[in-house]
Amino acid sequence: MAFYSGFFNSKGLDRTYTAENFCDYLGSLICNGIQDNYGDCFKLTAASSGLKVIVGRGKAWIDGHYFVNDSRYSIDLTEYQDESLPRYVSIAIVCDTSESVRAVRLEIVPGTPAENPALPVIPTDENRTRLLLYAVRLNVGATSLSKFDWYDYREDSNVCGYCKCILGKCKVTEMQSQLAQLIAEMEDYNDTIAGLTNKVDMLQTKVDDLTGDIIETGELGEDIYYVLYSNGRLLLRGTGATYDYDSPLTDNPQESPFKKNLDVKNIVVSSGITSIGAFTFPNCDNLETISLPNTITKIGRNALVGTGDGLVEQKLVTGLVELNLSDSVTEIGQFAFANTRIETLTIPKSVTTVGDYAFQSCINLETVRYEGTLIGGFMFVRCPKLKNVTLAKTVKIISSHWINYCDMLTSITYEGSLADWAEVTKRSNWDGNAGQMPGNMYKVICFDGYMQYDTETGEWNEVKE
Repeated sequence: MAFYSGFFNSKGLDRTYTAENFCDYLGSLICNGIQDNYGDCFKLTAASSGLKVIVGRGKAWIDGHYFVNDSRYSIDLTEYQDESLPRYVSIAIVCDTSESVRAVRLEIVPGTPAENPALPVIPTDENRTRLLLYAVRLNVGATSLSKFDWYDYREDSNVCGYCKCILGKCKVTEMQSQLAQLIAEMEDYNDTIAGLTNKVDMLQTKVDDLTGDIIETGELGEDIYYVLYSNGRLLLRGTGATYDYDSPLTDNPQESPFKKNLDVKNIVVSSGITSIGAFTFPNCDNLETISLPNTITKIGRNALVGTGDGLVEQKLVTGLVELNLSDSVTEIGQFAFANTRIETLTIPKSVTTVGDYAFQSCINLETVRYEGTLIGGFMFVRCPKLKNVTLAKTVKIISSHWINYCDMLTSITYEGSLADWAEVTKRSNWDGNAGQMPGNMYKVICFDGYMQYDTETGEWNEVKE
């Protein structure tokens, strides 16, 4: 039959439909993956002893077919442990539409034992589709398991993922085209918003001129002057670059008038100023925001560093809470924003030069999106809450030790292919896994697969989907 249609009411059984008809229909609406509002989403836990794991409650969809686990399910992996070599065992949900099976079920697939074992291949064909949940490593002589013995693939849309999209009347290609257009428009809107925000801040300072008490005025550059108001707002007016000041560690340093100034709460930089010089606002511990114009191209060394002058061993963290960098910024200096309290950060694609330790010890920093070409050395070292990092395809060089001691960071997302990732220059210990205190970043997710770190060999292995 070349053509068919449905669904219609039956009269005298002249219209009949099969389960596959409904699955085809549902499959056009619901993407394959885990339904995230049911149970524990198949969360895996280790049993108290032995090589047993427990799969939590969950629901999944594959090509319009559903699979439900309505209670905790125990799996004993003892029989898969090899006596002399380690191996991986995959846990997957497999939909098999062949006539002899016609079911969706949980499958345990053992890999081949080897000194450097590979993930097992789960057979798929026109009748078999799978969602990979976990890969459990069984080491020789192991008597128990923990969460460090398996890789969780549930959020990896290349092999599993969650049910996120319902395809309505739009074609996927049309949706992707519209999405690309929206992203471009959002970038334009963000630049416009940044400019408007700066203008709003400038208007507020004009109000301060009329109603506020002036605490201090002075000069910060050859053509830059400042006014500090009693409400904590600091206005910089003029053109060009602010002065570069000396490190307090030098002999007879020429220091900024705002070093350790506790009166400064908000800084507004007027349009026309192009650079914030070295050590201009160090240790302004009550500073919360800085409004930068689209004319700023450079943030100098230790420009807005929190308490501690940017020293690596510094533990105290105070200062700047919110930071928005425009696409005009091309250079960020050493220790520029170290030890501050920012929580989210976007590095724009215009950034090409970054000094070491630029954001070290930002203890509240959780989310970073990086669009610049160069990631600086030790850039986010000792950021204990950092857990969400996305690198745009524009990243070309990753310097040494940039995520050392970021214990919550287990994976990063790269917005390119595995081939693109291979072209990125990665300097020594770029992943933070070398040395006496290795990190936890073991996965780089690309759009066509991922890179997996082998803790035993210290090598990154490509897994292509």
